[in-house]
Amino acid sequence: MRAGFRTTGFLTAGVLGLAGLVVALTSSHLAGAPLVLVVSTVTAVLAVAGLAAQPWLVRGRVRAHTATGLAVLALVGVHVVALVVLSPDDALFAMSPDGPTRARMALISLVLLVVVVLLGLARRRLGWSGPTFRLLHGGFALLATVLGIGHAVLTDGALEGWGTVVLVASGVLSVAGGAAAVGRRGLGRRTLSRRARAARASGTGPASAPPPTRPR
Repeated sequence: MRAGFRTTGFLTAGVLGLAGLVVALTSSHLAGAPLVLVVSTVTAVLAVAGLAAQPWLVRGRVRAHTATGLAVLALVGVHVVALVVLSPDDALFAMSPDGPTRARMALISLVLLVVVVLLGLARRRLGWSGPTFRLLHGGFALLATVLGIGHAVLTDGALEGWGTVVLVASGVLSVAGGAAAVGRRGLGRRTLSRRARAARASGTGPASAPPPTRPR
């Protein structure tokens, strides 16, 4: 994934985040709403923008990728706490087995997000191979994103209408970023493999070097 391509994806996520904020804050749903509901909505919009930006920070910006992941988790936490403060009974029911599907999607997304962040922080200690780590870390992140944005789309609130367009676009951007990162890694490995085979065939590779002679 080229640097310019990554920058474009990251900036697009930022633009979508700003658009989501404009849609939410100008919605009649938040007109005269309690402050905690406004806080819950704003943090949710920012979290979606962070999820859309994450895949575009994988290569070359690991610290930013980690910081964004932690920020997204914190934003989701504030979002949930604000909902509990707003209506404890409704929030607890939503998180129960009898709650609506969209609430279960949000709960599973939150659990997966915690797992993704913990995997990222413990990567060196785990000692897993690169492909194994990327499969689990990236796969869980993708599932958390799809479920989280799906929850937002299904929830009636300040992000209806154009807000739904912003949410879906953010989800598509996140999936595209993840696919581009995986595809780029695969292309890089194939390129290195071809170069190594070409070097061996031409007699310049490591395999063609004569064995060292032992001193007599």
